[in-house]
Amino acid sequence: MFTTATAGNQPPPMAIMIRTIRIHMFMDRGFGCFGIFLFILFLLLLQFFASICFAGDVLSVSGRLGLLGSVALDSDSISEDPSFNGRLKIDITPSNWRFHTWLEGGWDGSVKRPVRDHSLLKSWDEVYQSNTPFLEFKELYVGYSTDTLELRAGIQRFAWGRLDEYPINDLLNPWDYTRFLRKSLEDRKIGVPSLSASLNNGDWNFDAVWVPLLVPYRLPLPNERWFGASAISSLARMPGMEIFPSEPDLPARTVGNSAVALRLRHAGDIEWALNLFHGYDPRPVFKTTALVILPQAGNVLIDPGFVPDFHKITVLGLDAATVTGDWSLRAEMAYTFGRHFNRSQELWGYPIQPAAGIFPLNPIGEKSDTLDYGIGADYRLFEDCILTLQAQQTVILTRPATLYERNFETLLWANLKTGWMNQKIETNLTIAYNPEHGDSMAKVNAWYVFTDSWKAGITVLSFTGPQQSLFGRFSSNDQLEAGLMYSW
Repeated sequence: MFTTATAGNQPPPMAIMIRTIRIHMFMDRGFGCFGIFLFILFLLLLQFFASICFAGDVLSVSGRLGLLGSVALDSDSISEDPSFNGRLKIDITPSNWRFHTWLEGGWDGSVKRPVRDHSLLKSWDEVYQSNTPFLEFKELYVGYSTDTLELRAGIQRFAWGRLDEYPINDLLNPWDYTRFLRKSLEDRKIGVPSLSASLNNGDWNFDAVWVPLLVPYRLPLPNERWFGASAISSLARMPGMEIFPSEPDLPARTVGNSAVALRLRHAGDIEWALNLFHGYDPRPVFKTTALVILPQAGNVLIDPGFVPDFHKITVLGLDAATVTGDWSLRAEMAYTFGRHFNRSQELWGYPIQPAAGIFPLNPIGEKSDTLDYGIGADYRLFEDCILTLQAQQTVILTRPATLYERNFETLLWANLKTGWMNQKIETNLTIAYNPEHGDSMAKVNAWYVFTDSWKAGITVLSFTGPQQSLFGRFSSNDQLEAGLMYSW
């Protein structure tokens, strides 16, 4: 299938041999799943016995179980297995203390079988995590509060900013992109180890957060459904191809590489907040190395030659919200110093006709300050119907001609949520559109509520647009999904 380029019939160079060793190490790792299971069991038993020691309303337990299955509507789409997911939330609140756990786990059908990562627990030092079944602590912290002060320590998620789906100032938590646009904003957020403090004085509130180490975002593998279209993804669908993207070398876990965020809020007829963030940009960006194509044992191993890259940014932000009549209005803006972007993929330097060998790729990094701003509005059309409209824009202040993004990148978003038959039927229609590239997303779902605990529904998801656009990269991911959910 491949001819040899540059290397002739000589033995593979040392660089390829090293990469091959790393590939096999990546495939064969194990992390003591039984020990992790015992630890989690111990934690849950501890919470259970603690509930016996405390009386009244000290203990709160809730959870959810969900079964999801999807059918690809495009013949070129990568299929996935059904998924079974569970969520458990436990709160113990004796006196001024709070012990909070939010644990998720289950079977992730989007992970390509056989799995390459046999860890049960999601980690904080890997971008590509191919594990199922899995467990993840979305939140796990202890808190202490008084009338004026609240302190928390542990794994936390934060909700800064005002906009839905793509908040501008919400930078403390990286996202899980393994199902990207199929997941809600709440489900995309990855909990980070952190210390936080909130000081309240009447209408004024001051928040401070320290995240001592970088937790990277998570990306799907090239042979998984939500990787999307790219310069290398087409190779993943060819017989005998195995693509192994390299894990990045994360920044050293030192105090100098930690993240800090401050927020000053004021409550009133118009609620507003000033925000400051200094830390690593949680939005994905890459750097290139070299494309490596290595035939081995009847297969072809490929290192795509790009790895996630991490850069520090400083962000000054402002957000506000108010209610007037039937309208709820929200707005936010942020100025980012030194944000990094990637050049258009046709400039990365991939060969037109791939062959066995090593192909150095072009530098792809660009840097610019940016200005982001957006406004959103909620309006109740009638008793059980809420319309949400939102528009936001990113301005790249010193945009080079090599970027795929334009000087102005706009995102228009609308959602219509309606209840029928006394809330027995719940429907949601979401439409998003990027006018600069003409790409769009549409999602409609309907749920039938059998009881307070049981409901079932279907979701249809569709994407259109150019290959490199936000929604167009998933244009082959149109799907019909059915789900059954139990909650308590």
